[in-house]
Amino acid sequence: MKTKSIFMSTVAVCLFGATALAQTQYDAARLVDTDLNGTARFVGMGGAMSALGGEISTMGSNPAGIGLFRSNDISGSISLSDTRAECDFDGMIGKENRSRMSFDQLGVVFSNKIGNETSVRYVNIGVNYRKQRNFSRRMAMYGNLLGMSLTDQIANMTNHDPYGNYNPLPLDDYYKVYNDLKGNYYGEAWSDLSWLGVLGIQGGLIGPQIGPDGEDGDEPLVDGDGQPITDVNGRPLYEYKHYIGMPGYETEYRSRETGGVNVFDINMSTNINDRIYLGLTVGFHDVNYKRSSAYTEWGEFDGTPTDFTLSNDFVTEGTGVNAKLGAIFRPFEESAFRMGLAIHTPTLYKLSDRHWASLSSSLDNYFGETDIAEFDYELVTPWKFNLSLGHTIGTSVALGAEYEYTDYSSSELRYDDGYEMGEENDWIDEDLKGVHTFRIGAEVKLIPEFSLRAGYNYSSAAFEKSAYKWLYPNTTRTDAEYENMLARNTFTLGMGFRTGQFYVDAAFQYTHQKSEFYPFDSQFSYDDALVEYPTSADGLLPATRMDNERSQLLLTVGYRF
Repeated sequence: MKTKSIFMSTVAVCLFGATALAQTQYDAARLVDTDLNGTARFVGMGGAMSALGGEISTMGSNPAGIGLFRSNDISGSISLSDTRAECDFDGMIGKENRSRMSFDQLGVVFSNKIGNETSVRYVNIGVNYRKQRNFSRRMAMYGNLLGMSLTDQIANMTNHDPYGNYNPLPLDDYYKVYNDLKGNYYGEAWSDLSWLGVLGIQGGLIGPQIGPDGEDGDEPLVDGDGQPITDVNGRPLYEYKHYIGMPGYETEYRSRETGGVNVFDINMSTNINDRIYLGLTVGFHDVNYKRSSAYTEWGEFDGTPTDFTLSNDFVTEGTGVNAKLGAIFRPFEESAFRMGLAIHTPTLYKLSDRHWASLSSSLDNYFGETDIAEFDYELVTPWKFNLSLGHTIGTSVALGAEYEYTDYSSSELRYDDGYEMGEENDWIDEDLKGVHTFRIGAEVKLIPEFSLRAGYNYSSAAFEKSAYKWLYPNTTRTDAEYENMLARNTFTLGMGFRTGQFYVDAAFQYTHQKSEFYPFDSQFSYDDALVEYPTSADGLLPATRMDNERSQLLLTVGYRF
C-alpha cells in the first residue's frame, strides 16, 4: 500500500484560511486531457493532418498547416454525441447514457498571396473556435461493499488533526458546531474540522468510541496508565468510530457531468518557397465543468434498517491561454512528402472551484447541507510535442501519421498569487505519467467531388495503477470519489462532397476507454488507520470496472473563396 506525505506548511495553512479546499491530481488531469474534435474532415482522418495541412483544425495541432491554404475558407461544424458508461462492481452492472447536440467549430482563414518571385509566397491569418473537451456524461454503480463503508474514511479523517497526524480533536469542538452553529460553516469552530466529518457526526454516521458497558459512549482516550489524554487546554480527546458499514452493506452512486473546454485560436502562418511552412497560434481557453453526484448506502445498525445519502455539487470555471509553434518541411523538391513539428506551450489557467454538499440520514432523521466553499487557483499544464508525417499521391490520396507526447506528471497547481502548492504537486508527480498518442489517417477521392476517409487514435493511460485521491483531514472537499482512466482507442470514418466553392463533410467517431472507479478511498493513507476489513483480503475496496464509450456524428459545411 502506498502512503502519501500529509505535511502541510504553515504558509499553506495561512493561504487556505484554516480549512483547505484542496485541488487534486484528478482536477489537473481533467483539464490536461483533450478530445478529438474539429471539422468533419479533420475528425474523419483521425486528426492525423498536422503535416498535411490545408485544414483549419490544424491550427490547434500544428499551426503551420494553415500556411498551405491558397484561398480563403470559412466553415462551421455541429455534432450529435452519445456518451455511455457501463459500471461493473463485483458483478453488479450499472448503465447510463447521455445524448446531446453541440456546436463544435466555427472558423475562417484569410489567405494573402505575396508573390511567386519572393521567398515568402503566402502570409495567412486564421481565427477558429473549437470545442477541445466535452465533459458530458452520466454514470451509475451499484454493489455490495464487502463490509466497507464511506463512514470508515469519515471516521479516520475525523481522528486526525489538520496536518494528518493521529490526534483526535476534543469532542466539544464537534458538538459546539452541532449544537450552536448548525450549518454556519465559516464559524470559528470549523477551523480545524473536516466538513465531511462534521456532516457525518451531525447525521449520526460516526460518533465517539463505544463505552465499556457496550453502549454508545463518550469515553475519552487514555494513556498506558489509564489516565485521560487531553489537548493543550486540558480538554479530553475522543476517538471516533463509524456506526454503519456492516458486512453486506449495499451502495449506489450516481453522477452527472456537464460542460466543456472551449478554445478560441488566432493563427498566423507563412509559406516559404512552397517548401517550408511556419505558423504560430495563440489559444484562449474557456472552462466550464460541473459534476452533481449522490452516494447512498443501505444496511442495518443494531438490527434497524438504516441508510444515508451524501449529495455533492462541484463546479470549476475559468480561463486559460497558451501558444503553439509549428513547422512543416517538404524535404524533397519533387516529392509531396512532408514532415511536421509542433510545440505547444503550457496553458496557464486561472480557475475557480465551488463546492457544496448535503447529507440525509435515517439514523438521526437528519438533513443538513454545507455553505458554498470557493477557492481561486492556477493550473499550469504540461508542454506538448508533436511529430507528424504526411504524403499525397497525385490529387486522389492523402496519408497522415503523427506522434504526440504530453507529460501529465509535470502539471503544476498554484495558489492564485502564483505560489506553488506543495503536496498537491507531489501527488501529481506521483500519480500521473507521460501520455503517448498515435494517430493515423487516410483520404481517398473516388471522384473529384467525393472523398472517403478513415482514421485511428491511441492514447496511453495518464494514471499510475496505484493512484488514489487523498483528502486533507480538515478539507472542505466532501467528494471522496475518484476515477483512474486507462488507455483510449478512437476509430473514425468520414466522407466529403465538393461542388464548386461549397463543400459538405460528415464524420463518425467511436471512442472506447476503460477506467477504474472508486466511490471513496479505502486506503485512507493515514497513520494508525482505525478500520479492519474482515471480508477483504487486502483491506482495499475493489475497483468498479468501467467501459466509457462515446459516439459522435459530425457535420461540417464550408465555403472557399
